[in-house]
Amino acid sequence: MRLYEGMFIISDTVSGSDWEAAVKHVEDLLKNRGAEILKSEKWEERKFAYKLKGHKRGTYLLVYFNAPTDSISLIKRDFELSDNVLRTLIVKVDKIRESTPEEKTEEKTEESAGEDGKPVEEIEAKDDSADTESEEKNPAPAAIE
Repeated sequence: MRLYEGMFIISDTVSGSDWEAAVKHVEDLLKNRGAEILKSEKWEERKFAYKLKGHKRGTYLLVYFNAPTDSISLIKRDFELSDNVLRTLIVKVDKIRESTPEEKTEEKTEESAGEDGKPVEEIEAKDDSADTESEEKNPAPAAIE
């Protein structure tokens, strides 16, 4: 048995009407192949950049589970045949990652920071002020007629 992380995109029609049944469907498919569910977490519903199996929206479900290594290909095949699950990604992990709201806000702050750690807006504002200072010191020559 090995620890895996599975990200499943659930059809918006199924998740909107009965979320608990959709989660049970995913967990049943995993348990049928000998998996043991450790943690299940609902993520938000998102709009796709392109259609997946004719759907424009879907809800993400993150599941951590232990499963025999030889059953993963069968699990992937079961999810490909499922009409409720639009896309599946299963990867091996060493431990269950705990996500907290503080981590999410820190990640957003790091993404918007420039090379020196300052937010991009401050860097751009600083560059604009440097341009105006140099114009004041060296005004443009007057047009001679």
